[in-house]
Amino acid sequence: MSPQNNPCRPLNSGEAFVLAQIQDMYGSQNSEDRVFFSDRDEAVLFVIDKNGVQGLAVVLTNLSNWISDGTIESVAELREKWLLRS
Repeated sequence: MSPQNNPCRPLNSGEAFVLAQIQDMYGSQNSEDRVFFSDRDEAVLFVIDKNGVQGLAVVLTNLSNWISDGTIESVAELREKWLLRS
């Protein structure tokens, strides 16, 4: 299944927020059309850095939910703990 060929639904606002953070950190090549949806309707993105290297898989849905419920307490925590490639 190709990520570009699996548009199941638009991103919700929380997922779009996480995607915007990824784009700010890694570049606009990480666009919504690269997001695909798991069998559980989770929005997933394989993040590509500005050099074209894939180094991180992110489940936008989970991160969005964790921001919403307070598990992730700040944008800084999201970026430093969950989105920063090690």
